[in-house]
Amino acid sequence: MDGIIYIDVLAALIRRVTFMLSERDEPFASDVEVSNRKSSELSRAVVLTVAPGGGTADTLRTSYVTVDVICRDEFEAVDLINLVLALATSRGNGGMVDGKPFTRAAVNGGPNEDYAADGWFKQTAQLEVGHRGRNLV
Repeated sequence: MDGIIYIDVLAALIRRVTFMLSERDEPFASDVEVSNRKSSELSRAVVLTVAPGGGTADTLRTSYVTVDVICRDEFEAVDLINLVLALATSRGNGGMVDGKPFTRAAVNGGPNEDYAADGWFKQTAQLEVGHRGRNLV
């Protein structure tokens, strides 16, 4: 069997979620920072981090990704996490799950309110994401 190389799933998710949110016209979807950490610059953020676990079978890998939405407004946090999860699990042309490289995505837990001691409102969920690798040769 040839060696298999897998994408940086976090970088691909950040890029895809950023693009998908930029195409939306809901007010809570504008000016959203999508990253692997929250900066203090914007009042809305989607923070994606890889959680422990997952596995590999042939050229497919399963990863668990924690999705945190942090906003100044509680209702925006709820709306934004629901939109992000809907976009992340969307299929077909223009959707997240199109085989390039994401082969499946499902909400594995949440969304749930998460206590934020700094006065922000936070919602958290976990995605189970399947993504395709490619042969090195």
